[in-house]
Amino acid sequence: LEGSHPNFRVFLSSDPSKAIPIGILERCIKLTSDPPSGLKANLKTAFCAFSKDLYEEMEPRTKGIMFGLCHFHAIMLERKKFGAKGFNMMYPFSTGDLLNSSSVLQNYMENAPSKVPWQDLRYLFGEIMYG
Repeated sequence: LEGSHPNFRVFLSSDPSKAIPIGILERCIKLTSDPPSGLKANLKTAFCAFSKDLYEEMEPRTKGIMFGLCHFHAIMLERKKFGAKGFNMMYPFSTGDLLNSSSVLQNYMENAPSKVPWQDLRYLFGEIMYG
């Protein structure tokens, strides 16, 4: 444009909007960041949400349950693509849901008996956290 500095750059981050003029969008370079697709990619993303130190500090039975929780989270994300067949109502599960579930798991397992309380965990995560 006439009168503008040759090194002038603008970086915008936005949700899709009709308020952004088409002329600006046509002259821009657009980048998108899509979440990974597929169960394997979702599982990797979920498991990588936890630091290695945090995982290593867990007792062995909690580590296995944590992996199962990450797998369950990945399945819940993958089922969203089926729309009404996957859920009655769309809910945007996020890493925050997984991290909160992890905190619940760790707190619960600190006081759990030596036998893993599967029924309790199934109810906590399947009905309350992701229900």
